[in-house]
Amino acid sequence: MADSPFRGTFPKPSQPRPAAPGSDMTISCRATNPLSLQDDLGKVFLDENQAKATTATRLFRNEELLDAVKRLTSEFIQSKRSGKFCMWSTGCSSGEEVYSMAMVALNEFSKAKRQPLMEACGTDINPERIMEGRMGRYGRPGKDAFAQNYWVLLRNYAEMNNSQVQMGDLLRSVCTFAKFDMRNKPKNHTFHFIVCNHVLQYYDAPGQRHIIGNLKAVLKPGGYLYLEGVTEHGLDGLNLVKLPDRPLLYQVGERPRGRTLIRRK
Repeated sequence: MADSPFRGTFPKPSQPRPAAPGSDMTISCRATNPLSLQDDLGKVFLDENQAKATTATRLFRNEELLDAVKRLTSEFIQSKRSGKFCMWSTGCSSGEEVYSMAMVALNEFSKAKRQPLMEACGTDINPERIMEGRMGRYGRPGKDAFAQNYWVLLRNYAEMNNSQVQMGDLLRSVCTFAKFDMRNKPKNHTFHFIVCNHVLQYYDAPGQRHIIGNLKAVLKPGGYLYLEGVTEHGLDGLNLVKLPDRPLLYQVGERPRGRTLIRRK
């Protein structure tokens, strides 16, 4: 299995900028009580009852996300850039999303008859889910769990019997899993595509801005963020532009041109 870029000791998360006067209200989101950066997300997710509700995932569950992976992998291959195509799924739970993304990307390299120069990283705050991801063994999905084209990918990159699916060697060689708190930034690694799916909605707007800022900081130039669950003010001041044809895909916006910033003495 590939080495993890999330090793080492990480600094405590820095505090977000104070909100402007009159705007310090907690922005409501789908969580009953939105978390702040001071709350321990680990305790929320590791609580026995909460864990059952917040870590549910499955293979090929998000058609829109996988379509983005397909398109971005194809663009990377056509660009003939050097290095690896790097993806990161934050809050990946037991890893099915990471493997699904990797299968789609591997298939694009295969169609282009190119060596699969890629890696798919998955992180979660729950070490038990990370161990499940590293094992890459899951219950066999029902026959109607996803479209036929995804069944083809699963047969190509995994082994199946009547009850289980075991991710294959090639697939596991490009996937890496690590325990990680996304309130921190990974060191010495950048990504073409970063996915934050079904996590941000648990935080208030300042917490979302802090986390998204960490993700943005390790995004390669021209890279994309897939952000689900962002509330009204979760992107304030981050200079991220939403793609008009992809409602959950964002890129870093261009700096204004033809303007000179004058510093007052």
